[in-house]
Amino acid sequence: MAKQKLNPGVQNKIIYTRASYLYQAADYLTRCARTTQQPSDVDVSESKHKHGTHNEKQKRCIQNLSRQAICDMRAVSLKAQIRQGSPLKRTICKFCDTIQVEGDTCHSTIENSSKGGRKPWADVLVMKCITCGNTKRFPVSAPRQQRRTLREAESHETTAEEEKLGGALEGA
Repeated sequence: MAKQKLNPGVQNKIIYTRASYLYQAADYLTRCARTTQQPSDVDVSESKHKHGTHNEKQKRCIQNLSRQAICDMRAVSLKAQIRQGSPLKRTICKFCDTIQVEGDTCHSTIENSSKGGRKPWADVLVMKCITCGNTKRFPVSAPRQQRRTLREAESHETTAEEEKLGGALEGA
């Protein structure tokens, strides 16, 4: 009698775990950089002189660590040839490896340039990275179009059904 195969679970689980950890670390560092602000003292000029440059350097350093974690995550997933989900990829800038946080590291708007915005299905989410100035565009409410082969197969099926119905109507 042969052994039954057990459910192996996720292949490359260790690599997925490492990539997830690096993303979570980068997200945490981005949040830490956001909370690093100037202390509220009575004398603003003295505070800025003493703490302002120190806080800016600290914030830049934390942001750079966050970018490095994202860069490492990409390197791990590319080397192991694992794919990241599209929701995860949408939160990362391709060009500067910054996690996109609305209002802090990116600005997002919804554009509709179709005949003055009269077509509601043509809405596009535009995310602009503050760090590098690059923009990414995503369709908002439009359903994703099927692959061409599937569209053609579907159109052939509908024409075959129409021919059958047409022949049945003529015989009656």
